[in-house]
Amino acid sequence: METRNITFSLPADLIRNAKIYAAGHDTTVNALVRELLTEALSRESRERAAAERLLALANRGPHSAVNPASIRREDLYERR
Repeated sequence: METRNITFSLPADLIRNAKIYAAGHDTTVNALVRELLTEALSRESRERAAAERLLALANRGPHSAVNPASIRREDLYERR
């Protein structure tokens, strides 16, 4: 995998806390950023795929062949 360098401008306290967190988890700030970006992009991709599946289902129409206008109220509610 080809890698490229990138520069971020972040608040000093965020960088300090990220370094402390990374050291406590035996990793680097670079690895943390890579992991967070990968997770965010993967989650967005899964959400987009789920939305597309939902729209495809909606476009196929109702799963019932019953015409809603043919249903009588009396058929829906049992009278005692």
